[in-house]
Amino acid sequence: MSKKILAIHAIIGVFFVLILLYQSRFSFLIWNLILALIPFDLSLLSRYFKHSRWRYLIAILWLLFFPNALYMMTDFSHLSSIGVGLNTAYQFVEYAILAGGVFIGVGLGLTSLFILYPLLIPNHQRLINQIMTFSILSVCSSIAIYLGRFLRINSWDIFYQLHTTVASGLGIMNQTDFWIFVTAFSVLQLMLMLLGYQLAQSNDM
Repeated sequence: MSKKILAIHAIIGVFFVLILLYQSRFSFLIWNLILALIPFDLSLLSRYFKHSRWRYLIAILWLLFFPNALYMMTDFSHLSSIGVGLNTAYQFVEYAILAGGVFIGVGLGLTSLFILYPLLIPNHQRLINQIMTFSILSVCSSIAIYLGRFLRINSWDIFYQLHTTVASGLGIMNQTDFWIFVTAFSVLQLMLMLLGYQLAQSNDM
C-alpha cells in the first residue's frame, strides 16, 4: 500500500477523532464515511487485477456501494438540527464538521469513479463515452440515494432482502417526488462527474 493511500486513510481517521472529541451531533458521519471508503478501496483494489474479468466483478460490487458516497450530499438536510443562521460558535463548528464530512465522502466517491472508469471503458477520454457512462451511473446512483434516504434501504439489503428491496423500488415508480428527485440529482451528479473527470485529466491541458 502506497504512502499516499495510507495518508488518505489517516486523514479520514483524524477527522473521525475530531468528531468524537467534539462530541458532535453529526457522529453518523463516521459510519457514512466508512461506507464511502468502500467504493474507494474497491477501485484501488481493481488496479491490482490485470484480468478484465476480475475488474468487472469488482466493478459490480463497487456499483452497489458507490451511491453511499454520493448519498452524503443529502446529509445537508441535517443542518436543520443546529439551525441555518450561523450565528454562534457551536453552529460554526458543527457546520464545518458536516460540510467536511460531505465533501470528503463525495470526493472519495468521485475519485473511486475516476480510478475505475478508465480501467473498464475503452476510449475513456472521448467526451461522448463519458457522457453516456456517467449519465447511466448518475441515474442508477440517484435511484439508490432515494431508496437509502427516504426508504432507508441499504446496499447490503440486496443480499438479505432482495424481494423486499425490489418491491419497495417498484412501489415508488408512480410517485412524482421520486422522479423529481432522481432527475435533479442525476443532473447534479452528471455535472460533478463530467467536471471532476475533466479536472482530473487537467495535466493534459
